[in-house]
Amino acid sequence: MARITIGNRDGTLAIRHGRTVLERLVEEWPDLQLTAKTVASGGPDQSGEASRLLAALTRNAIDVAVINLATLTEALPAELTLAAVLRRHDPRSAVVAKGYPDLASLPAGAVVGVDSERDAAFLAATHPGLTTRLLTQHPEAELAKLPTGDYAAIILPAATLIGLDMRDHVDEWLEQEVYTPAAGQGAVGLVVRADDDLAFETVYPLQHRPSFDRVRAERAFSLALDGHRVGAAATVTDDGELTLLGAVASGSTVIQGSVGGEAKEADELGKELATDFAERLQAL
Repeated sequence: MARITIGNRDGTLAIRHGRTVLERLVEEWPDLQLTAKTVASGGPDQSGEASRLLAALTRNAIDVAVINLATLTEALPAELTLAAVLRRHDPRSAVVAKGYPDLASLPAGAVVGVDSERDAAFLAATHPGLTTRLLTQHPEAELAKLPTGDYAAIILPAATLIGLDMRDHVDEWLEQEVYTPAAGQGAVGLVVRADDDLAFETVYPLQHRPSFDRVRAERAFSLALDGHRVGAAATVTDDGELTLLGAVASGSTVIQGSVGGEAKEADELGKELATDFAERLQAL
């Protein structure tokens, strides 16, 4: 009997994602021997999740990597491939605050915890009076610090809070046009070795094509603007039309633009928008 090991990062939400994938694959392929394995990361979502999972995949310690695609900030090496993207959850970011209804209500200098340097750049551009501090632990541990006064508010992906059953804790949902999320935010991808046909065929039934195309466009845009603080949010209609909103936080401003076309050309659309942004950034 063929055996496939599914790997996920540690942490409540990552383990839930791994179990969900395992359960769906067991239902799809009852004759396969499927097992789950947790790969320790030693930090929160943005601290080595993708790199450690990809390393485990490369050395054959696992056969499928279940990855929060917002943490996959680099191009995949040639020997690996993104085989499928699960149906995407809410891609927006959300605010959990201590006694405040939204970011605009926070006093000047208030400390806001953020997931990444990218988020810090977008917050500095959209709310320059606030102070940012990078989160260093898993979301559950960081959120527990709110009552102690370590932060006045914390910004996290909406999908993280929903996945942790904390939707009711959200004080503000940040719309994509105002606080553009990271490429792939809210999406879970399944990465396999490019030459592993069995693993690819096993996970492919979990593919949600619109989510896959949205992620492709966002990643193409983000990767082409390497070195910048980038946001990207794509939508796909039932007719297969894709619209990509791109944003770059540059100092005290956020530059935005969009492009549209057929979803099957997602990569090309992302690169096209990135070319336009590169020209605009050079002119600054």
